[in-house]
Amino acid sequence: MIEICKLTKRRVEPTSNELPHKYEQVKVFSMSVGHGVGTIDFMECVEKIEEEDYENIVGQCEDYAQFKLGNLTKYFEVEIFPEHAQKLIPQMPDCSLKDIFSSLEEGFIVIRKSI
Repeated sequence: MIEICKLTKRRVEPTSNELPHKYEQVKVFSMSVGHGVGTIDFMECVEKIEEEDYENIVGQCEDYAQFKLGNLTKYFEVEIFPEHAQKLIPQMPDCSLKDIFSSLEEGFIVIRKSI
């Protein structure tokens, strides 16, 4: 199974004086349950794809997309930043993964292959 995870909120520095109220509440909660203070990431699995379907998508891609997305079989995880997404989109067939890349304006996407 292939998981498509997206950073849904940017990293937040909890010691910042400009921390928005809702993130301040997350910081307070994380400190109260013993997680300590550090940066706060909000990763969310936005889609799961069968391995065979993912390989079919990669097989229909052009060179750069085949290289970038094909690295999943070698490294079991691929990070896609907005600058990568802009190169990948024109080289991919129409699919839900392309739609996810099209919506990436900030942060990043992680594609993970379960072992």
